[in-house]
Amino acid sequence: MRPDEFFFPHIFTYESQTFYGNKVNSKNEILITLIDETCPFDIGKLITLQQGTKERHFEILDYDVNQSLDIDGGGYPYLASLKVRALDVKPTPQPNVTSITFNGAVHARGDFQAGSINSITKNITIEQLAKAIEESNDPEVKSLWSKLTNNASFAAIAAGVAQSLLG
Repeated sequence: MRPDEFFFPHIFTYESQTFYGNKVNSKNEILITLIDETCPFDIGKLITLQQGTKERHFEILDYDVNQSLDIDGGGYPYLASLKVRALDVKPTPQPNVTSITFNGAVHARGDFQAGSINSITKNITIEQLAKAIEESNDPEVKSLWSKLTNNASFAAIAAGVAQSLLG
């Protein structure tokens, strides 16, 4: 007697024996109904899915036999769960991953950056900034600094920051 075709619509052949089951595409798994707990399948062997006049061949990678709870009521109390690999599907090539590890010692005073996603944070004081601008030979920078320091908003912000730092 065949199990319910709704639950087990596929016909499989393994070593000249016919089995009924269901191929679960998303899991690369085939569920086969069994009459007893003895598993006839072996790892590394082939099982064939009959689809009309066509056949698909699968290599058995692993298997497990459990009680089926007799869902279909067809007298098949056991269910073999086969992990398979379809032989007619080309494996997708894995991309080559290149990994470079760079260890470098920096013996100079300054910053060191490797790569394009790194960031460097450097804090300077207003005194250092003012001194660098005074020593600069760029009249435009000196003019902008003068406008900034004479700006009332900047003076208020600078005074507020200084007051909060002093406590």
